[in-house]
Amino acid sequence: MAGLRADARRSEAALVAAARKAVAEVGLDVSTNEIVKRAGVGPGTFYRRFPSRQALLETILLEVIGELEDKARAALEDPDPGRGFARLLRAFTLSQVENRGLSDALAAQGGSPEADKARDRLRDLIRRTTERAQRAGAVRPDLSWTDVPFLAAAAAGMTQNCLDLQAGATQRDRVLAVLLAGTANSGPELPGEAAAFAK
Repeated sequence: MAGLRADARRSEAALVAAARKAVAEVGLDVSTNEIVKRAGVGPGTFYRRFPSRQALLETILLEVIGELEDKARAALEDPDPGRGFARLLRAFTLSQVENRGLSDALAAQGGSPEADKARDRLRDLIRRTTERAQRAGAVRPDLSWTDVPFLAAAAAGMTQNCLDLQAGATQRDRVLAVLLAGTANSGPELPGEAAAFAK
């Protein structure tokens, strides 16, 4: 935004804020019209600030993934490896709950070189945090780091209603606690093979 007039900077900031909120609520399918309506600007202002809807969405998603990276890095640096692993799983889950667009982006394949690099960094932090907890004996040795994103996705996708039961305010915390108990260094061996990269 350097070099822009004050009104142009305000318009750009309004677009980014509106798009970020819309992506969190709606996901990556949010329309340009929805973004400009929320920002209180016209379509012309949008296209003067950003070359495309995709360029704006990528800017936002890189910010959001960067915030998740920061949380994952803090988990890796926790003095207690087991607690760090729990922090990672919780942060990964809640970030997807709070931002539907992030969940969509993490599930998508391909993307820009910048998005690919951000996902690579996030995968590396998950791997290192998991393996550190395993070396400390806090996490079962047959758990692969590639299982962790699926555990987070399962908890993030928890519905508020099931079989006419209404989830309480702490239901997701209870689900996470059960998942974490399942990662502990005990219990029967896990079946089958862990997730692998598509060929």
